[in-house]
Amino acid sequence: MSNIVPFNFDGHRVTVISDESGEPLFVAKEVASILGYSDAEAMTRRLDEDEKQNRQIVGFGPRGVTVINESGLYSAILASQKTEAGPFKKWVTKEVLPSIRKTGSYTAKNAVGPLKATAEAAKAFPALARVARMLGCDKNAAAIAANQAIFGLTNINLMKQLGTTHLEAEKQDTLWFTPTELGQRFHNTSARGMNLLLAEAGLQAKINDKWEPTQVGREFCRLFDTSKKHGSGVPVMQVKWSINVLPMLGESKEAA
Repeated sequence: MSNIVPFNFDGHRVTVISDESGEPLFVAKEVASILGYSDAEAMTRRLDEDEKQNRQIVGFGPRGVTVINESGLYSAILASQKTEAGPFKKWVTKEVLPSIRKTGSYTAKNAVGPLKATAEAAKAFPALARVARMLGCDKNAAAIAANQAIFGLTNINLMKQLGTTHLEAEKQDTLWFTPTELGQRFHNTSARGMNLLLAEAGLQAKINDKWEPTQVGREFCRLFDTSKKHGSGVPVMQVKWSINVLPMLGESKEAA
């Protein structure tokens, strides 16, 4: 496969690939994001079998990625309820497809080379890592979280490019527990009760219906990847607490 060209449509990354016969293929999850589908599967299940396929593409992992052809793209656009569907269709049909058919490739105005793209991703890494630290991650967990964020935005895996396959936890002797697990070690308190006790101790607070560690609490908790993802593809993270918080709950009123 040749002519793999990344470019942007209104800030959204889209990858166009010319197959062996020169026909364009579009990465399904990127198109789904633009057209307002919850995920690629929600979009491709509407398509005929000859409109979608799995391809091995550099930067999309060993299991490959679902791509859709021109017919599948039109079907997805017609079924979309998002206002961006019309401008996206016009842009593809008036600019991208004619260019591909004329030259066999598309020279995107916003396309960048791999070295420049990697450099831009590296610039964003420290800021994202700082945000992860503010959310309670230790240094290594923050690095992993920042790498995941960059990969989700750009499909660039900095850790992989640097040959780093994993990072060890900073404190191997520290055990971390969910509120449920922690409650089992504290008078068999329920998860709800433990969350209230942690809040009473000033270790966390409810923000937008979610428990978030406070400045004090961040020292005693860590964020862990659950290996699950939201519909948007963002990893689901879970807060776990050190056993060292239990003495801090001793004077708190136990919740039911």
